[in-house]
Amino acid sequence: MRLKAALLALRTDRLMTLVLLLCLFVMAIGPITDPDFWWHLRTGQYICDTRSIPHQDVYSFTLPDQPWITHEWLTEVLFYAIYAVSGQAGLILVFALVITAAFGLLYLQCPGRPYLASFVVVLAAISSAMTWGVRPQMMSLLLSSAFLYILHLYRRGHKRLVWLMPPLMIIWANLHGSFLLGVVLPAVHCTGAVIDTAFRRETESRLEWRDLRTLLIVTALTTLAPVVNPNGVQLLLYPFGTLGSPAMQSYIMEWFSPDFHLVQFQPLALYILVLLAGLALSRSTPSATDFLFLLGFGYASLRSARHIPLFVLTTTPMLTEQLLSIWRRSDLSERFRRRRHHRDGRYITLNWLLLGLLVLGVVLQAASTLAGNEAAQREAFPVDAVDFLVDNEITGNMFNLYRWGGYLIWRLYPEQAVFIDGRADVYGDAFIDEYLRVYQLREGWSEPLASYDVELILIDRASALSTVLNESLAWDRAYTDEMAAVFVRQDEAEP
Repeated sequence: MRLKAALLALRTDRLMTLVLLLCLFVMAIGPITDPDFWWHLRTGQYICDTRSIPHQDVYSFTLPDQPWITHEWLTEVLFYAIYAVSGQAGLILVFALVITAAFGLLYLQCPGRPYLASFVVVLAAISSAMTWGVRPQMMSLLLSSAFLYILHLYRRGHKRLVWLMPPLMIIWANLHGSFLLGVVLPAVHCTGAVIDTAFRRETESRLEWRDLRTLLIVTALTTLAPVVNPNGVQLLLYPFGTLGSPAMQSYIMEWFSPDFHLVQFQPLALYILVLLAGLALSRSTPSATDFLFLLGFGYASLRSARHIPLFVLTTTPMLTEQLLSIWRRSDLSERFRRRRHHRDGRYITLNWLLLGLLVLGVVLQAASTLAGNEAAQREAFPVDAVDFLVDNEITGNMFNLYRWGGYLIWRLYPEQAVFIDGRADVYGDAFIDEYLRVYQLREGWSEPLASYDVELILIDRASALSTVLNESLAWDRAYTDEMAAVFVRQDEAEP
């Protein structure tokens, strides 16, 4: 009887939810090509091996013992633990599940499930997909979605889960530096509730004063929770330093504004257009909370591509509600409502067949992506050039490309230190500018090479610096391939 009930349970609407989750999962599976992944993985290994969390830089020779707030230490330990058990394949699959869970929680907040909500959630996912990967940011994505879901339930009378936010905040503060979002999200809900209550607007964000007082208490406890971390109060200042860094805003692509001339930002453009159209055509008035999220995170996403996931997480339920309001006024909605549930055995069989084919497709796609991970990394990182250094035991103070620093740390530490890597917060604006002075061949570009006693240079072959070094008598090109070039300083010549 239970088996028969399970077979009959796969109605088309339930199939749609499963299709959505599988689509999200396969979208989230991708090769590991994030430059920072490697130093995160090495740091996880360092913490596990030494049973200690570093508070000073241990990877560079340029700024030895520079203070380092290791704000992602717990994620890095998770990185290495998963890697030790299942390699890079395990990391890819686990973080695909993390991303799927984040958007699954978003789906549960949307009206119009399963069909309309699935369409909007997929659009939101595609709009933010360029930021996905095996990255600590994905833990923030999941926790942001979890906080929004808890607050969504709170507005609908489910009060107990809200007390999970302070302990979750302790975990978040040790996973990623964007933990202050855990304070911003309930604070916006409190502000929106006050506005709606003050103006006596009957919206879902309106709360009774007793419930608002409880939410304020929880928000206050959530604000204090991040202090429980290995860096203490210093961690609370870290996000402000990152947001206020001119070098990070100017030179790190993830902090650039979205370029809508690029293909990867076209889904975001479509999302924004659909959102504006929904607000214009719907008769449903968004709550003050929704407007605050729209204005705040809308501005943040247009200023920095890094914030696009937060924009879609906070506005997708509102967008779905606006589209649902428009749909309910159309003639098609009544016809669809009468015909949407099919319990006939033929439909159930067809649903199981479709689900089986989709699962097979997901497995094949995942296997193909995992098999191509190594090839993708060879296109992104100087694998052969590093092999040359290792095989020939070439060491020394090395100037390296910024985006290759993390990979070099993974491959060469502790025998070889790097000039710079993706930890821009550790190196600071002044040092990053010094690095760019060399790489961009600015006036006096060779002076930092001399002051740091650089003996070895590993950079991209197509760079202007590589061309100049290739013609210099002071440097000998020891290795070159289609991607990278290795130069060794000649003892008898000055750089």
